Amino acid sequence: MKRVTSIMMFLTVLGSTFYIQSEDFAVKLEPEWKDLDQNPEKERQFGGKWILVGNIIFKKKSKECVSLNRLHLKWKGGHIEKLIGSLYQKNLDKKFIPIEDFLVCDGIWNKKEQTLILNFDRRCSLSAVNVFHLVLTVPRNIEPILKKGSFTITHHCLPRQFKECVANNNLSLSFTNITTKKITMH
Repeated sequence: MKRVTSIMMFLTVLGSTFYIQSEDFAVKLEPEWKDLDQNPEKERQFGGKWILVGNIIFKKKSKECVSLNRLHLKWKGGHIEKLIGSLYQKNLDKKFIPIEDFLVCDGIWNKKEQTLILNFDRRCSLSAVNVFHLVLTVPRNIEPILKKGSFTITHHCLPRQFKECVANNNLSLSFTNITTKKITMH
């Protein structure tokens, strides 16, 4: 009887190694609209205001090693010819400021596909909770367009553990009900 019990326990452990339930992984998108700096000179220099448009949060309960090396954010709204965006990782111990120390990558805008492609400078191993901040350089002429649309994560760019979370949920960063908040950086 001991032998059968140990075999069944082994199969259970082996089974959990290959099959992780979707409730072990979650993705959450939190839209924001925070003007990070109200400096007209910087706005001219960078071609628009730096706006924190949202947070992308990855949570995992599993001890499985999972890493992320890219995100694709599909735009749904009026046509945008050019968009500059950057992704920052939140340091959970500090208030967010968009500095080089927290920069994950700068994005590439695909105007044909209307997609912001974020290829990470280095692979990011995900812990229990990882928060990423999406910052866009928003020229005045596209601010009204952005506020009427939304971004969704395309599931094909995610690790397999998170694909189901995104594919089964309509996750989006929608700005239609967002009011502008102003933050002054020193």
